[in-house]
Amino acid sequence: MKKNLKSVLTTILFALCCMAFGQEVVVTGTVTDDLNDPLPGANVVVKGTTNGVQTDFDGNFTINADSNTILVISYLGYTTKEIPVNGQTQLTISLAQNTSNLDEVVLVGYGSVKKSDLTGSVASVDADDLNAIPVSSIDQALQGRASGVSVIQNSGIPGAPTTIRIRGTNSIQGGNKPLVIVDGFPVVGGLDGINPADIESIEILKDASSTAIYGARGTNGVILVSTKKGKDGRFSIDLDSYYGIQEQAKKLDLLNAEQFVEIANERATNDGEAGLYFPNASAVSNTDWIDELFDASPVQSHTITLTAGNERVKTSQSFNYFNQDGILKNSGFERVTFRNNTEAKMSDWLTVGNSLILSRSDRQYSGDGGNRAVSEAHIASPTESVYNTDGTYNDITENDYSDLDYAPGALDNPMKWINEYDDEILSTRIFDNFYGLFTLAPGLTFKSSIGVDYTTTQTKRYIGRELLDGAPAGKAFRGSTESYSVLNENILNYNKEFGAHRIDAILGYNWQKFRSTFISASSFDFVTDLLGAEVLEDGASPQVPRSGNTEWGLASLLGRVNYSYMDKYLFTVTARSDWSSRFAEGKQRATFPSAAFAWKVSNEDFMENVDWISNLKARLSWGITGNQAVSPFQTWSSVESAPVVLGGALGVGFVPGAPANPDLKWETTEQYDFGLDFGLLNNRLRFTFDYYYKKTTDLLAQVNLPSSVGFISITQNIGEMENKGLEFSIDANVVNNEDFSWDSSFQLSRNRNKVLKLSRGADIFPGRVTNLISDFHIIREGLPISTFYGYVNDGYTDEGQNQFLDIGGSDSEGNFVPGPDGEINENDRRVIGSPHPDFTFGLGNTFTYKNFSLNVFLEGAQGFDIVWGRKFILRNSFQRGANQLTEVLNRWTPTNTTNASSPIISQTNDFRGSSEFVEDGSYIKIRTINLAYNIPTDKFSWLNNAQVYINAQNLFTFTNYSGYDPEVSAFGDGDLRLGVDNNVYPSTKVISMGLRVGI
Repeated sequence: MKKNLKSVLTTILFALCCMAFGQEVVVTGTVTDDLNDPLPGANVVVKGTTNGVQTDFDGNFTINADSNTILVISYLGYTTKEIPVNGQTQLTISLAQNTSNLDEVVLVGYGSVKKSDLTGSVASVDADDLNAIPVSSIDQALQGRASGVSVIQNSGIPGAPTTIRIRGTNSIQGGNKPLVIVDGFPVVGGLDGINPADIESIEILKDASSTAIYGARGTNGVILVSTKKGKDGRFSIDLDSYYGIQEQAKKLDLLNAEQFVEIANERATNDGEAGLYFPNASAVSNTDWIDELFDASPVQSHTITLTAGNERVKTSQSFNYFNQDGILKNSGFERVTFRNNTEAKMSDWLTVGNSLILSRSDRQYSGDGGNRAVSEAHIASPTESVYNTDGTYNDITENDYSDLDYAPGALDNPMKWINEYDDEILSTRIFDNFYGLFTLAPGLTFKSSIGVDYTTTQTKRYIGRELLDGAPAGKAFRGSTESYSVLNENILNYNKEFGAHRIDAILGYNWQKFRSTFISASSFDFVTDLLGAEVLEDGASPQVPRSGNTEWGLASLLGRVNYSYMDKYLFTVTARSDWSSRFAEGKQRATFPSAAFAWKVSNEDFMENVDWISNLKARLSWGITGNQAVSPFQTWSSVESAPVVLGGALGVGFVPGAPANPDLKWETTEQYDFGLDFGLLNNRLRFTFDYYYKKTTDLLAQVNLPSSVGFISITQNIGEMENKGLEFSIDANVVNNEDFSWDSSFQLSRNRNKVLKLSRGADIFPGRVTNLISDFHIIREGLPISTFYGYVNDGYTDEGQNQFLDIGGSDSEGNFVPGPDGEINENDRRVIGSPHPDFTFGLGNTFTYKNFSLNVFLEGAQGFDIVWGRKFILRNSFQRGANQLTEVLNRWTPTNTTNASSPIISQTNDFRGSSEFVEDGSYIKIRTINLAYNIPTDKFSWLNNAQVYINAQNLFTFTNYSGYDPEVSAFGDGDLRLGVDNNVYPSTKVISMGLRVGI
């Protein structure tokens, strides 16, 4: 009986347990952040099942679940929580922001993703590290901050643009600039209209899987810039202000007056002149023209930012004033900027927003972009004074001391040049983007936006009546350019998480139109300089005005699918189909696909007990991108106006201008990438490694035509080029104690460029380096683009003249024959250098002790060469009477034949484009040092934060290069003549102090 009773009781208890286990309840709740603001779109899933829902706009959810199961709540950028139901029917769940590096949210094309879920190669740059650097544009502060990204400051003139290359040069003539996206809108111009303090984050997309979504514009990489937005539950006023002093980073060692007299008289003797250039050396002046024209100058920036937000409206607005006087007198850059980012939740299904940037800038150049003044300050004789005794400018082209002509030809007094050559550019820019975000269903949204990037530029230039370039009586120029880019984007986004599966997909349609117009007029011969270029009709000789326009359009369909299985296996597939008006019918459409796979090895079961490895992920990607950067109308024949005489009267007619090429098509780049991401010791030590290979086909370039055709050249698809390289980065939290922390980062990049194929295998010579050196670069199959090509110096002859290697000659049919032939000619030219570094690197360290922080950042490049074009004048044996570098003091003389570093001082010396003017450009720069102190605010309830800091930029450069700065590009953003230093405005070093206050 007892036994039967036990059996019955056991059965009843078992049944009750089963009933309890299987009892389903309806659980409702709210998911918020740590500020108690709702998190819409958070995932609520019953653990171990596919049963899940997403929260609504107010963070609310309802889900059916067994009473003793566990709910898993997750949201991008926040720490995932597991909550036991335990029979509860009402839950309030707060998620904390996840500060782990792997859970950082990074921008990708048309969306964002957790860093741990990236399948492509994306580099993030911390904008906070750049805000204290005194630059006019944020791109000027990116040097060395990301692996695979090369940034060159082309000139030291205020407001000068940079040259940015991501993973090398992909095109000969089709453009190599990366695509820059600001708040989702592609920027046609530069970033100089955007206040660096307004930038929240910067992401750089490098491999094809991340850039192919941008299709025809993604070949050269993509830079995503996000400006600051409003935040929920916060109202603050932030002030950010700094003031600094700039100085010339380096001075060239030029001859003083005494040395100049010595060299000048020696040349007269060596060349058999009947007398000396300076028979009375004691009568000369001793002028340092660099000191006269250059001076320390201020740079300052002042920003006030208002941030506010609640559950309905978020806004961030800022006003900035920036002013940078140039170290060259009468040069500078001034800008005023206003920014507004506002987003409003109109209803549960509609959110609207606007991003607006207004800027007005004023550039002052000291004539010809400042480069001409730099040139003339170098070559002007130190024996000449700046002013005559009556206060007028000294005419330095006249030799006051001898009848012999030592002067360097037509040369203005440099001080007169910068004071009487007015060169000003005024720019107004409006960057405006409106969008509407529609929630169609849980996990399904549609975003439509329309924006414009509008710029007007006014140029005024006046060359004074007394300047040689202004002869005979002054020249004035006025120009106006107006351009706009309009973009409409329509993106459908779907994301869903079910069990071990997660999918995120987009589908979109975009169209963009660009148009630019210009008009210019000039006039000569003025009776006074007082009005400058303000009144062109005052000139007695008006010139023929010019005008023109250019336009293009782009329409695109795009799609992407991100899929994750078990948070271990990640897949990305993208495709974009572009239609471009730049090409002829039948060639206008192209499709650019990509695919990527990533394996989170560290999430595998067999890695569960390997505690020291926090993260291990392997990435593999492939994709094809395009390049449409060919000038519009190249597929059409054109005509040009020309004067004609009809019946004895002068009229205007038209002649053929350029031939059509209806066969022009897209450049396409196919890219492969393999990457590894490591995280050790709870991600305190993080490594990233990438190997990539890119091949570009159908290269766009100008091809010379036979004279019988009647045209000089035509744009064609002529060849192939490859880039391959390695990228490596380390980020480490070396020390992280209560009072002291030390964070370190290191980036290393290596890229190898090679031209694989050209039209008929013919070499391309891009053009002159200076007025006196031509064809110093060559584009040849098997060599990197823009390789240096010239003669090889081989010491000096017995008479002290330059001597060159005799490498070969030619036979009767013009074919090259190796071996000396007794003549120095074109057959003796060969490769003498390369502007491409073996590797580039950046190293940053941040030390924090209590309220103090110190950041030191070094950047450098190794194994590349520079053509110092100006050295052809400054070390040419006094051939043109120009001042010389002090290295000519160690010249060849009959008593100094073995240790001489310069040839004999003589008009007869042979100077040509040779290895003499090629120098190693390797360098290491202490780019920035920033020391900051955070002022305690606990006694001031109204004060959020306060910081004072001192910053040093470009403080030291370690290099063997004898020019101003190895970071130089005289030809700006072009890639045909890289690595040239010629009359470039010198770089500066800056010491600044700043204050940040949050109220």
